[in-house]
Formats: sequence, C-alpha cells, structure tokens
Amino acid sequence: MESSDKLILTAVGPDRVGLVEKISEFISQREGNIDDSKMAVFCGEFALILLISGSPASLLRIAGSASELEALTQLAITVKKPSSALRREPCRPYRLTASCMDHPGVVYRVSHALSQMAINIEAMETTTYLAPVSGTPIFRMEASLSVPVELNINHLKSRLAEIEREENIDIELSPLNP
Repeated sequence: MESSDKLILTAVGPDRVGLVEKISEFISQREGNIDDSKMAVFCGEFALILLISGSPASLLRIAGSASELEALTQLAITVKKPSSALRREPCRPYRLTASCMDHPGVVYRVSHALSQMAINIEAMETTTYLAPVSGTPIFRMEASLSVPVELNINHLKSRLAEIEREENIDIELSPLNP
C-alpha cells in the first residue's frame, strides 16, 4: 500500500489489562490492519504507537472515531497521516549498544555525536537495571542506525571511542545484515 493508505495512531495513559485488545479490536472492526507497533509501560503509564494500513475509507473511519477509542480506553489518542517520506541518501544499517553505570547525559552524548555525522537513529530502547552483585544502577542502550554509505566508519568508531573514554561507557557498533 502507498503511504496515503497508512495512518499513525498514538495512545498514552494509565495502564490496565486489556488495552491492546480494545485498541486492536477497534481497528479491526473498522477494517484496519496493524502493520507495525511499539508499546511499553513506564511507571504505570501505557504508551503505544501504531502504523495502521487500510483502504482510504477504513482509515477515515478509524481517524473519525478516535474520540470513541479515547472514551473506551481512557487514553489520550492521536491519529495522523504519515509525512511524505523524504528522499534520503543510501544508508547502511548498524546496531549500536552502550552500557555504563547510570548517569545523566548518556543518550544526549551518543545521539549528539550521531546527529553531527548525519546518522539517523531508526529505533532505540534504553533501560536501567541494578547490577546483580553490587546493586549499582546500570544503563543500557540499544539502537538501530542508518549510516550514510559515504561516511567513513572509522571516523564514527573514533568518535564513539572518545565518548567511551570521556563518559566511561562501553559502546559496540556492528553492521546489521539487511
């Protein structure tokens, strides 16, 4: 389907059992299909983003009845058509993982360096957990990157090595097989 046959739905609010069922039933009843999704619960708050496909009529029904879904789920719902895809230069997929003792600014330092090199973060997940023996808070980040083909990977690795030294972070960068 073309991008005109897609809809992005986001939902945020108090978590409770059955939210995914109610949202997916709502979409299915209006003949929409969930193509892609990300969801998580943070401190009791549910957050979701969906890419929905369907006929223009089915997507119009979903968007037009978003207030019904809000009433049904007690979540803040937003819907929008995806932006027109920008034409981007060819990129190579990479995975970046980073871990360290938790401290402020880690995501900023890494994302800033990537942004300065025109590297797009396609997906990212972070978590903080307690180390098994010491109980020290440990931060972990995993990201999928789109690295422009003309970028010298050794330059990227060198920049990440600087951040490793300055912030006492272990960073791994590895190519993903397409």
